[in-house]
Amino acid sequence: MRKLIVNADDFGFSEAVNHGILKAMEDGIVTSTSIMANMPGFAHAAALYHEHPDMAVGVHLNLTCYRPLLSTHKTLVTETGYFHKQGELAGCCEEEMYEELKAQIDYVLAQGIRIDHLDSHHHIHTTTKLQKVVERLYKEYALPFRGGFAYPVSFPHAQLSMDFYDDGASLASLKKILETIAENGVIDLMCHPAYMDQFLYETTSYSLKRMKELEILCSEEAASLLQQYQIELCTYKEL
Repeated sequence: MRKLIVNADDFGFSEAVNHGILKAMEDGIVTSTSIMANMPGFAHAAALYHEHPDMAVGVHLNLTCYRPLLSTHKTLVTETGYFHKQGELAGCCEEEMYEELKAQIDYVLAQGIRIDHLDSHHHIHTTTKLQKVVERLYKEYALPFRGGFAYPVSFPHAQLSMDFYDDGASLASLKKILETIAENGVIDLMCHPAYMDQFLYETTSYSLKRMKELEILCSEEAASLLQQYQIELCTYKEL
């Protein structure tokens, strides 16, 4: 059987994002989401989770957007206290990265949220810079990670598809992705469904197209493609 995890990134980014993800899970093909512990919409996301406790949730580890949970970092943040931009992790202290990401996982767990996997904003966990940090986190939490690694791994992970993104957020692209799933294979289809609000618009360049993703993921055509290719929807719990 071909299996597909449809994981919505950025749960907790903002309330509009949260509502979009919940819509895609209730009325669309999204099976899983990843929560951001340090973002303004986290408390709202946690409340939605407790209203829907069967929701499959991972932690979207974050070192590149907004502010950290911990206030003790010297290398992870700019003078204003915000994370450095994507691509500027080279000078960051490994121990600080570990402490921040561990704090994010523990904060999610402290809210009574059951988590079933780990992934990251801007795929930082797949880079060689984070290899030792990721290996430490796996030893502590024994949770599967989203794939796409630039280094060899020995822990459970799902193959990642990033093709349903930006100009690739279309039914035609979704069809191509489903065609590539091998028998007995599992793919994590990354997606970013959302409604719009001012914070999302001002914080990321990938904003308006999230509403297009939401429309497609909730469409009858998307559901029909799953039937056509005999795809079984699943979550990281099945790993």
